[in-house]
Amino acid sequence: MHDKINTLLERMYRLKRVPQALLFYGKEGIGKKTKAFDLAKALLCLKGTFPACNTCPSCNRMNQFNQTPVEQLQVYSDKEAGKKVFLYLQGEHPDFIYLRPEKDEIKIDQVRGVRDFLNLKPALSNKKVVLIAPAESMNPYSQNALLKTLEEPPQDTHFILVANNLDNILSTVRSRCYLVEFRELSREDIKNITGIRDEEILELCEGSITKASELLHKTHIIKLAKLVLSGSALELYSASSQVEKMDYDDQKLFLEVLGTMLHKKLLQDKEKWEFYEPIIDRIAFVLDNLKRGVKLSLFLFCVNISLTEVKK
Repeated sequence: MHDKINTLLERMYRLKRVPQALLFYGKEGIGKKTKAFDLAKALLCLKGTFPACNTCPSCNRMNQFNQTPVEQLQVYSDKEAGKKVFLYLQGEHPDFIYLRPEKDEIKIDQVRGVRDFLNLKPALSNKKVVLIAPAESMNPYSQNALLKTLEEPPQDTHFILVANNLDNILSTVRSRCYLVEFRELSREDIKNITGIRDEEILELCEGSITKASELLHKTHIIKLAKLVLSGSALELYSASSQVEKMDYDDQKLFLEVLGTMLHKKLLQDKEKWEFYEPIIDRIAFVLDNLKRGVKLSLFLFCVNISLTEVKK
């Protein structure tokens, strides 16, 4: 899995030419963040090995980070009297922080908090590492604040940004990072990693380990998508009601599965692309605006009506 990327990172490491800012990008759930953490661990490893030795005090603390509940890793700053501001995650390793959104967004105060971390000298390792994921959750103000640091980064610090959507990263930020593209995984990769053999799940997961694992435990979402595409009016009403009651993550997964199924239909019936393409585009639009409170039941009825027209 990602053999070329492993070779690239190992060569950089052995030649001592790891860029001070790297940007890993590609589809969600294909191992970018895991690879970023592994690189961070190697950069901090006291024995200077790639992959990291996994036995030195630095590696032990990095491994402990992954095993600690998020609530115990959260670092806050008192910006105002009586008000705590979330900054980032940090465990027992003094030279590693993980910058991530508290809810949906990485805010400028969090990036400013990273600057305070950068002013410190490494306490355990020879370097410091800042992992930022998902990097696109930084708003424009946060990205511009980070840009000032990326222009003149401390010599002892590496930034590793992880993005699912490269288009949402400012071009000025991208230009100051070494870009590493992660391709989607093959079905064989997914099979070997997850042990999943269900061909339908392997097709619908679109090369994502995360999505494959979710669909394995949420097969009802696949059934609901099928009902929306071809069910009766009564079945559609039942499916729409269930979708409305889902939390955001499940609704997002449902819409992604629905879009993938429609794309498959488009490939099978290319003569009707002018009917399918607008529906797929609308699903993508709803996905982008899902957090704004879209009435999904009404939208799904519209999708069903549009598909009825396609079948005529």
